Amino acid sequence: MILAGDFGGTIVKLGLMDHGALRKQSRFPSPARSESQDWLPEIKERADDLCRSAGVRLTDLEGMVWALPMVIDPGLRRAGWSFGKFADAKNENFGTMVKSLFSLPLLLENDARAAAIGEWQAGAGRGIDDLVMITLGTGIGTGVIQEGRPLRGRGGMAGNLGGLSITHLGTEVSENVAPGCIEGLVASWALPMRAEQMPGFASSTLVMANPLDYQAVFTHAAAGDPLAKQLCDRAIEAWAALTVNLIQHFDPECVILGGGIMASADVILPKVRGFVNRHAVQSSGPVDIINAKLGDDAALFGCGWIWNQRSFSHS
Repeated sequence: MILAGDFGGTIVKLGLMDHGALRKQSRFPSPARSESQDWLPEIKERADDLCRSAGVRLTDLEGMVWALPMVIDPGLRRAGWSFGKFADAKNENFGTMVKSLFSLPLLLENDARAAAIGEWQAGAGRGIDDLVMITLGTGIGTGVIQEGRPLRGRGGMAGNLGGLSITHLGTEVSENVAPGCIEGLVASWALPMRAEQMPGFASSTLVMANPLDYQAVFTHAAAGDPLAKQLCDRAIEAWAALTVNLIQHFDPECVILGGGIMASADVILPKVRGFVNRHAVQSSGPVDIINAKLGDDAALFGCGWIWNQRSFSHS
């Protein structure tokens, strides 16, 4: 049994994975902007509570796999790049701090890649060895399974295309993303700023939305708010353009869409499929555009598979 962790920008999920099964889990607000010396003790306390509730001790576990919204080196030991969340996890002493506190070995993985692995092994992509996953959450992440292997690349960046620029136009919204990239254009974290800059915001029902997220945007669009409809259309077209780019680049059998925004899958999927059918070169046959099956648990399942594939010393 291992401790799997999915460290999102809004929620952290911890789970006890046992031979491919998720035995128990807990969820709590993310300390994504805090220093690791402050949030690691909280994670340890939460992990101890989770283990007690399952009738085991933390020290009885084999190890841990944590999925972070960062670029992780192919050896799964270090975070090499941060996109503004859990930033100091890339420091050289991070692994030492974790091992000292938890007394367990630790592997790391990019959160979107972990989710793709989870869906590949236990979800919508089971039995498919060429797939792409897009996670639409606080940010936008992508992961690629190619010829039955997770794609990582030279430094762990391969397949992580949430920062892909889909237009050369656009204004800079963060030092962590390029102007015109899909994160800055339509990610959840950028939505309030983008909405407030649009003409008609003051008269939109979205002014009352708290929080102003995509759940609110889809709800207000369904009720007829013009600005909410515009934001929906713009976001779906951007997600669809990203899907086409991934199809052109990786030639997958299917593209899986997951993340909290896919609560509106009934609206999103038909429009993305239509866009793909109009614009993508599908030389190997139609590419299925499908909804994830594991929901928010996908990365936890991916962490379980990652642990089982690695062999290393516990020293």
